[in-house]
Amino acid sequence: MLKIIKDKGYKPNANARGLASRKSTTVAVVVPTLKRASISEMIQGIVDSANEYGYMIRLFVNDSTENEKDVWGNVIASSVDGILLMNNEMSRDVFQLIQYTPVPVIFVNGISRTKTFGSVGINYEKCGYEVTKQMIEKGNKKITFVTTLHPYLVNELMVKGYLKAMEEAGLESDIIKTTGVLEQNEHDFTTYLNEKTPEVVLAVRDSMAISFMNIAQKRGFKVPEQVQVIGFQNTRYSELSYPKLTCVDIPIYDIGSTAMSELTKLMKEDVEVKPAHVTVDYKVVWRDSTK
Repeated sequence: MLKIIKDKGYKPNANARGLASRKSTTVAVVVPTLKRASISEMIQGIVDSANEYGYMIRLFVNDSTENEKDVWGNVIASSVDGILLMNNEMSRDVFQLIQYTPVPVIFVNGISRTKTFGSVGINYEKCGYEVTKQMIEKGNKKITFVTTLHPYLVNELMVKGYLKAMEEAGLESDIIKTTGVLEQNEHDFTTYLNEKTPEVVLAVRDSMAISFMNIAQKRGFKVPEQVQVIGFQNTRYSELSYPKLTCVDIPIYDIGSTAMSELTKLMKEDVEVKPAHVTVDYKVVWRDSTK
C-alpha cells in the first residue's frame, strides 16, 4: 500500500501538506466514468463553484479495479489541495491508501463507510422509503426496485428504504440487480418480464428506468397504464424518453457545487473543520411514466 506512495515520490508529512494544500489551488476530482449524464452535470457544478473560489480542477477517471491503485497513486502524488470523490466503490487497499493523503477528501453524491471523510448528497434511505410509500398509497402492490449489481452504498441505502416501506405495508419486495451496460440491462429486463409484470418499477438510474420502460413497451405493456416507471436522478434524458420519465430529482449540479464549497472549508489554513455529511433537498418530478 505505502509502496504506491513511495513509487510516486510522495511523502505524507507536514511539509508535503504545506506544499500540497497551500500553494497548488488545484482540486482533484475522481470519477468512475465520463459516460453518465449525472457525472457531467455534477462536474459542471464543481467547476462553476471552483471558479468562484479560485480553484482549478484536475480530473481523474477511475474506471477499472485493475488500475485503481495506479489512479489513486497519481491522485495522491498530484499535489492537490483536496479531493472530491464521486465513487464510493473501491477496494479495501485503495480505501486504506486514501487515509494517507494529507489533504481533505469529500464524497460527492456518495457516503464513506467510515466517518473519516465528509460527503454531500441526499438522505438516500429516506428517499427510497418515501417514494415507495407514495406509490403504495396510490394503491400499488407489485413494486419492483432496480439497482446496480455492484454494491454502491448510496444504492444500498435506497434499497433499504424501499424494503422498509414494503415491509410496513405487508408487501412482498422484488429487487432486480443489473449493470450499467445497456445490452445487459435489456437482457435482464426481458428475462424478468417473461416471468413477472410489476405495477411500478423504481430504478436507481434514469438510464435503467428508461431501458426498462422501452423493453416493457416493446413487449406490449402500456406505460403508465400497466407499468409505471420512476428514475432516481432526473437527468436531461428523462424528458427525452417516451413517455417522459417521472423522476426523483436529485439535484446533482447542486451536489457538485455544494461539495466544492464544503471542500474549501476543509482546505482553509486557519480554521479547524470536522468532515460532515451535508444533505440537500430532493423532490419528485411527476411526468407521463406514472399515473
